[in-house]
Amino acid sequence: MKIYEPLTVLPENIQFDFLAQLHQAYATEAGMFSLVDIKTTPGQGSMGQRISVLALDENGFPIPNVRIAFSFDTASQFILEQNYQWIPPYPHQAFLVYTNGGGMCDMVLGPEGVIRAGRPGGVTVYALEPEYSSDVVAGCGMLADHTGMFLTFQLRRAGVQPLGQRLALMEERLATLESAVNAFV
Repeated sequence: MKIYEPLTVLPENIQFDFLAQLHQAYATEAGMFSLVDIKTTPGQGSMGQRISVLALDENGFPIPNVRIAFSFDTASQFILEQNYQWIPPYPHQAFLVYTNGGGMCDMVLGPEGVIRAGRPGGVTVYALEPEYSSDVVAGCGMLADHTGMFLTFQLRRAGVQPLGQRLALMEERLATLESAVNAFV
């Protein structure tokens, strides 16, 4: 179980190499997906030439069936239903993929996914769930050597405290009780 902290700024190499930008979301009543990690993947091997996404719950466990939007200018349009509690960025065009049982999905990039010198990548990535807003990463893509990206989003539901934090509170209470009992012995 790994508990992440939400990113407030992208790592320098992601900003410099990809010219990517992080747009932080405001939580809906139900909560939000926060970007908690982003890194490059080697151009050679199974993780190259793609943008991969991992969706986690508050406790760091993978979440299946989270719809991830890989938005780019030639993607198919999608329509928001009335139950959406937030408005994702325009244009509402994306390759929509659901995370698998391990909480992962990806989009393989072809030649059009290569980032040109001095220009940001052409793919914007976010979780697209009706009740939860999502941080948005614009400028994703791959470098000329096929270096890709790996993004991790963590769900932060309103009123849900991660198990690690709950356990720490219980240990603190137990230590207090043990101190009180030992004072009487």
